[in-house]
Amino acid sequence: MGDAEAFTRGFLPLFHAVPPVRLGVCRICHSGPNNRGDGKPWPTCASCKRTTQNLTGYTENVVPISLTTKETQLYDVLVREKTPYGVTGRRSRVDFLAATVTHFYQKHAGCLRGLAGGSFTIVATIPSTGAERPVQAFPLMDAVVGKVSALARLFRPLLLQADGEFAPVLAARKSHSNAFRVRGGELNGERVLLVNDLFVSGAHLQSAASALIAKGAQTVVALVVARLMNPASTDPYSAKIWQESCDRPFSFDRCCVCESACGRAA
Repeated sequence: MGDAEAFTRGFLPLFHAVPPVRLGVCRICHSGPNNRGDGKPWPTCASCKRTTQNLTGYTENVVPISLTTKETQLYDVLVREKTPYGVTGRRSRVDFLAATVTHFYQKHAGCLRGLAGGSFTIVATIPSTGAERPVQAFPLMDAVVGKVSALARLFRPLLLQADGEFAPVLAARKSHSNAFRVRGGELNGERVLLVNDLFVSGAHLQSAASALIAKGAQTVVALVVARLMNPASTDPYSAKIWQESCDRPFSFDRCCVCESACGRAA
């Protein structure tokens, strides 16, 4: 990708800041957890609890670049396959997403490596199962990663759909350790960066992470373009998080990982 910072400058209004982990922010997906009986929030939201509780392995290291809702242009780009437009006009979806990932990685590669416990040795993507959108002949995120020079050299198309029986499971926002197969041999001690476009329930992502961990991956860190939120949710935290995100100007200089570290340091 060329000058990712210049490219993304014209699209900053499409992005919304992701909060660091704190009371009322899920430690996995950075959305709002439900209340416990005593009025305090659980550390993880109901969705993440559901999609991880029956897996033999999963990742707590999920890093969204932006929050989004279904009423945003970013959601239209990711799910409805609309062409993104900014102050510089309309640009291709692949170039827009590649610039987004490139710019974020340039700023926060250290944050991601910190979660992984060292440099990444493999970059992978998650194949579509048709749960959110039709299966693509040429996977979008494979093309995106191929344009991100820092990631392309480590990319391996590791994950395959296991078979059709798990598509309804994932479509129902449920996870399964056997939903994906991993190409090749054991991943002995590999540190995997798993790149995906949209985090909805986490069923796809956590099922993929479980498959990689079962194959021997030492760590899996998930970098997602956006975490889908529902501000109309019955929990009292999602609407507040979304409002804070809308009120706060987005900047690629900040991420939910380094802001969490700043909070701990304080």
